[in-house]
Amino acid sequence: MTRKPEEKLATLAPDRRAAIEAEADRLHAEYRQQEEQRTT
Repeated sequence: MTRKPEEKLATLAPDRRAAIEAEADRLHAEYRQQEEQRTT
């Protein structure tokens, strides 16, 4: 049975989870910025 990403994150050490979430936030912000530049 496949586990959801949220379930996998819940099993990680807090510092590792925080690093992964920070990188995901950074990548999402970068993506939004690129999308905004494409529409202007």
